[in-house]
Amino acid sequence: MYSVAYGTKSISFGIERKSNQKNTYINVDTDGVLVKTNDTTTIEQINEMVRNKSAWISKKLELFKAVAVNRDISTGSRLYYMGKSYYVEMFQENSADAIRINFTHSKFHIAIPPKYTDTELHNAIENFYKQKATEKIRPLTKKWAKIMNVEPEHISFRYSKRRWGSCSSTNRISFNYHLVKLSSSLIEYVVIHELAHIAFENHSKKFWKLIHRHLPDYKIKEEKIRVFEKLI
Repeated sequence: MYSVAYGTKSISFGIERKSNQKNTYINVDTDGVLVKTNDTTTIEQINEMVRNKSAWISKKLELFKAVAVNRDISTGSRLYYMGKSYYVEMFQENSADAIRINFTHSKFHIAIPPKYTDTELHNAIENFYKQKATEKIRPLTKKWAKIMNVEPEHISFRYSKRRWGSCSSTNRISFNYHLVKLSSSLIEYVVIHELAHIAFENHSKKFWKLIHRHLPDYKIKEEKIRVFEKLI
């Protein structure tokens, strides 16, 4: 592992070399920073590249840190909701026969019965996200459908590892309910993006022109979305 100084911090990174690699790339994800390069690039050149990209790398690392979900949920863990991570407080409720989750005062309150499984806890959290996604994203979609003068045939919510949303050829829109982990501005981008597919099925110039009409800064939002896409 290598590192370079960035202000009062340091950025650690690994190096992956391949003889047929033409260019040098910096990859940032949940595992950290990895520089992909060839056999002839010197460590001095790599250090300089990482140093020049330090601000961008640091920003990416913070985003991944913020959205990463603690899979071993307990009191003190944090869950992500509407663009921020929030503290989890778990407490036993002897009379409860199922797990209950409430989000109040910027905290997740999770009531657990005397006996429960990790699967039941995971499912309860998933159900929380699906419920909140339905409550928040469905009315937002209807609002933007009127503004954009399009009509979705159906709006549904499900989990997806690869997509935040999709629009079928029959104008049926499906959203990944983990969208509610994102900030409201990014949720809005996904909604507008999928609704635009009702007017234009592919990513043509007309499609992007429609997106730009409603979100002039959509490219900035797209860049942030790409970071989150690696987590689902």
